[in-house]
Amino acid sequence: AETGAFTMETIGTSGEGRSLVALHFSGDQDEEPSEKLKVLIYAQQHGNEPSGKEAAIALTRDIATGEFTDFLTTVDFYLIPQINPDGSELEQRRNAAGMDLNRDHIALFTPEVAALHAYYNRLQPDVTLDVHEYGFASSSWVDAGFHKNFGQQIGALSNANMSLALRSYAWDRVIPEMEQELAPKNVHLRRYLVTDGPEARFRYSTAALNDGRNSMGIYHSLSFLIEGMNGLTVESEIRERTRQQLETIKSFVGFFSRNADEVREMVAREKAALVGGGVPADVSLVMDYVPDASRPTVTVGVIDLETGQKRDLVIENFHPQVQSTLNVRRPLGYLVPAGLTEVIAVLERHGIQMNRAEAATPATLEGYRIDAMTTTTKEDKDFLDVAVTGRRSETQIQEGDVIVLCDQPATNLIVTLLEPQS
Repeated sequence: AETGAFTMETIGTSGEGRSLVALHFSGDQDEEPSEKLKVLIYAQQHGNEPSGKEAAIALTRDIATGEFTDFLTTVDFYLIPQINPDGSELEQRRNAAGMDLNRDHIALFTPEVAALHAYYNRLQPDVTLDVHEYGFASSSWVDAGFHKNFGQQIGALSNANMSLALRSYAWDRVIPEMEQELAPKNVHLRRYLVTDGPEARFRYSTAALNDGRNSMGIYHSLSFLIEGMNGLTVESEIRERTRQQLETIKSFVGFFSRNADEVREMVAREKAALVGGGVPADVSLVMDYVPDASRPTVTVGVIDLETGQKRDLVIENFHPQVQSTLNVRRPLGYLVPAGLTEVIAVLERHGIQMNRAEAATPATLEGYRIDAMTTTTKEDKDFLDVAVTGRRSETQIQEGDVIVLCDQPATNLIVTLLEPQS
């Protein structure tokens, strides 16, 4: 639909049939889209985190009324205000089928996340932002006598297979400039911290690929998430929560508008390196956070429930550094037997390039045998440690089998999806 300020399209439907709507703001219609930086922002993957959606609606208003439009001279802007309308109606984190959408970016089982990734694959944006909220009054904090007071939090690329140039640019340029710009607006931006409580370890956001940020960053988009503070109820303090989200989003968009040419060239260079042998020979399959002697502690804000006063806590159990614990050599490609239809369906949902064998063909293949599986922990969650042995043999590719070559933009995702130890 044409509105004069933006175009709107339905990119999919939720499990209960509600529309998933994307807005496209392009400013000067005469400007070639290829000359602008493509930025995609999406919000409310979790239905009980509404301030991102409210901020997206307010942002749309400010663009449509001309209050916030200067960025459109350099940015081709795409906005999905609400990924989880069913969860929003139910005021719950998960969708109507009980799935956590921000844990489905590997399998793409849910219609909401599958639609988001189909849209991402069509756009191929340079920059993405996923908007969330975090809880501040979990039982582990209340039992210790505190509420979290972490301000607005922001996370960026963290998987070890992603471009170091992009990761460094996010941490060293984008976030510090945003932090400085937001402070006079009473918005305190910090790097996103994850912990199970004040006595548990603190680390940054997951290095896994099953969230929105990293699942897009694996294609070398410059991808981020923000986490605003939630309320004691879904609606409480919603105006202030929305204000802080809106200011953060505007600062984010403003940074990339000012630095559009630099970012577009850098992202294009790093995306090009994913094909033609530009990536490292090894792929990191398993990662975890470890201590870093140069950053032994982290200071966080809290509210003392006894006094009601704000104070700082110095956390010594701080693990800020991502370390790879298992790497494998990147193969030429993978063979997926035709009978593994669920695996093939996941590859198709990701838009990964595949070829079907048209006839039986002799080939030298390396197969894996799973020798043992042990439950352990990574990133404070249960993890299945898989021991395998490989065996190379002369065999045949059967008619109908699927061949997935690694020399394509999804190269790091392909290895992560298909290696048994991932």
